[in-house]
Amino acid sequence: MGLFSDYLLISDFDLTLTDRYDQIPAANRAAVETWMAEGGAYTVATGRSLKMAWSRLRDFPRNAPLITFNGAACSEPTTGELYWAQAISPQYKALLRPLLIQYPRLRLELQSMTCHYVFNEDPRRDQYLRSQEVPFTHRPLDDIDEDILKFSLSDPSDPVQAKSYDSPMAAFFRELTEELNRLGAGFCEAVNSRPNAVEVQSNLCSKGKSARALADRLGRKYLVTVGDSANDRSMLLEADFGFCTGECDPELPALGIPQVEPCGEGSVAGAIRRMMERK
Repeated sequence: MGLFSDYLLISDFDLTLTDRYDQIPAANRAAVETWMAEGGAYTVATGRSLKMAWSRLRDFPRNAPLITFNGAACSEPTTGELYWAQAISPQYKALLRPLLIQYPRLRLELQSMTCHYVFNEDPRRDQYLRSQEVPFTHRPLDDIDEDILKFSLSDPSDPVQAKSYDSPMAAFFRELTEELNRLGAGFCEAVNSRPNAVEVQSNLCSKGKSARALADRLGRKYLVTVGDSANDRSMLLEADFGFCTGECDPELPALGIPQVEPCGEGSVAGAIRRMMERK
């Protein structure tokens, strides 16, 4: 029995496990290996689709199933086993039709277990999807008959504003998140995952619900989580020990969630260090 045999540690991926240059700091890898050597279970809960997450996590140490689509799915990619998946109600199409007309500049992505369906041009995003080995295609909304686990709306125009939580763009996306939650009340939940993006999944799931369900499934008494944005809030509040990154969405530390190092310095390593200090 190791120090953390009763613990499950779950981290977000983008800007939590990774830094602002989309790289995983060496400190995080070393700390996760130490955590696992002490009996701890570790995995990632991300807003990324399964295809998008697995392209980056094939070679990263992990000993628990992946949570993807902001908690809408839990699976083990090495075996193909799907533990659970919660699609958005087909009502999402009626929600999106007027929004596509109202906001023609926004990039829309519908994410399934197999691919992304994309609407409106964003060459930078298309190139990123290719680099992440994610299949994507253009198809009319009414021709999509596959289950959609999550969709996102983002603004491709200004990568500088996209990083600022106090920009006009961030204010617009906070308002859009509220609008989507109002229009989709009863079947979906929108989260303002980045200053320039909103993500929507079924209201029956969240990172927090899936994180606790996975801890119970694995027989782990204590849940530890690390994240940086509003789509991590549910799992940070659900955790027995929750930590947010040093440059996270300001609403997280305002909730009393303790901060660790910035993502470039190893946020996950910082959380593990604090857990070791408790022992």
